[in-house]
Amino acid sequence: MISIARTLPCLLATLALIATPLAQAKVSPADQMLEAAQNFIKSLDEKAKAEALFPFDSKRREAWNFLPDKFIKPDGKRYGLTIKKMTVQQRILAQALLASSLSHKGYLQASTIMTLEQILFDMEGRDIRQPDLYYVCIFGTPAKTGTWGWRFEGHHLSLSFTLVNSRVFSVTPAFLATNPAEVKQGAFEGLRVLAEEEDLARRLAKSLNNKQKQSAILSDKAPDDILTKWDPTVDRKTFFPPKGVQYKDLNPRQKGWLLDIIDVYTSKHRKEIVEQIDNRSLIKDTESMYFAWAGSLEQGKGHYYRVQTNDWLFEYDSTQNNANHVHSVWRDFDGDFGRDLLAEHYDAHHKEAGFKHIFDGKTLNGWTPSEAKNSFYVKDGSLVSHGQPRSHLFYTGDKQPYTNFELRAEVLIHPGSNAGIYFHTKYQESGWPKFGFEAQVCSNDYHDPKKTGSLYGVVNVDKAPVTDDQWFDYSILVKDNQVTITINDTVTVDYKEPAGTKPGPQFTRKLDKGTFAIQAHDPKSIVQFRNIRVKRL
Repeated sequence: MISIARTLPCLLATLALIATPLAQAKVSPADQMLEAAQNFIKSLDEKAKAEALFPFDSKRREAWNFLPDKFIKPDGKRYGLTIKKMTVQQRILAQALLASSLSHKGYLQASTIMTLEQILFDMEGRDIRQPDLYYVCIFGTPAKTGTWGWRFEGHHLSLSFTLVNSRVFSVTPAFLATNPAEVKQGAFEGLRVLAEEEDLARRLAKSLNNKQKQSAILSDKAPDDILTKWDPTVDRKTFFPPKGVQYKDLNPRQKGWLLDIIDVYTSKHRKEIVEQIDNRSLIKDTESMYFAWAGSLEQGKGHYYRVQTNDWLFEYDSTQNNANHVHSVWRDFDGDFGRDLLAEHYDAHHKEAGFKHIFDGKTLNGWTPSEAKNSFYVKDGSLVSHGQPRSHLFYTGDKQPYTNFELRAEVLIHPGSNAGIYFHTKYQESGWPKFGFEAQVCSNDYHDPKKTGSLYGVVNVDKAPVTDDQWFDYSILVKDNQVTITINDTVTVDYKEPAGTKPGPQFTRKLDKGTFAIQAHDPKSIVQFRNIRVKRL
């Protein structure tokens, strides 16, 4: 059995050996992360790389969780290379990567949270409590230019980082939790890893006068957990309009205490990183800042609080294990995993002359569904088609029809799914669109033999050059009597309509003019579209 008395000093020694030289180095945190990530990757054999490395646009980048592996739905599986499988050298390099990203305080907290798994094992004897059951994932190729990210995660700890062109774009969601919140017995009796998170908030809550409490205290019972849980995006509807006491309604001392709470959360990260983020989106936006509390004000009893601004959310809950089990998280309402900043980066650096975006990434404005409105929705900046039941979403944001054009989009197909992109079509209230053509979107395991990249029923592709669950580029180019479909860099259709072609009786499939539509094929099919733009030719 691993002794906690032996484990924690080892971790602290790692901190001293790794974190201090990094902090003293005269290089940016992004460059230190890059070097640490590259060194870690170099140490991996092919089998380890297969577990640790993923494409940047992998769905797994946003599939974070703080539960023990066993309880992660649907299959109890967490992705990445676990510390348990690493060599000694790889473990040191993984710790160096973690240390490059956090302050001394943050690294110490993260290390101690992992060590608490040994305390839980000693108390419970359950194999799910293991201090080396933490995982490293790297998304994309770490480089000075381009976009990449990484995550360090296991029970009660999930830290995600997104970098673009040697800048740290995002550090959220940043989740840290402890169980027990206070060690009640043994060699580390009295240890409280997240003490400030609790004590500073309670100090503020207890200082409120009756009028302030009427606004701040939401309920005398705390929720069972943080409201955001492990959702990849924060649902603004849960938190807006804001509830709680507003910063402007606090006295000067209370205002300082509220700002201190935010510092506790952000100071887990390197100062330079926090300053960089703050310069882009003010963290202490006092104009929109609220503090809310639920549950008891007495120590040792269930309680919950949050601090929020228009952009940021800091959330805390302690109700489990007789209120001796803390969950805390820092979230970005619109930009977890760098989501909004990556969109801005794309717009700023990848603008294509003459192209018009016809999907804003936030709403379905400019689009009209046919028979089933709930078959289309927006999630994580993408337009999702989910045929519940079958329906079609027509672009109605431009009155002038499209004749010659190029349409580009990024598409992600879930396994076993079918959809399509129609062009030269017209809005109709029900049924399969009669007018125009369908550019097929279909996973290779779907029963329809016409796969992604087909000009459906005209030029059919029997095997798509794409992989499920990964984003790919889809281009449809129509010029006079020529249709070219390109998937990533592969031309799948180069069709020239024969002279004298007449419209078909059921589906016209004749070049003419019209609008676009996205298909939601059936209840089992889920396909995502983003960055949809078109250029008239």
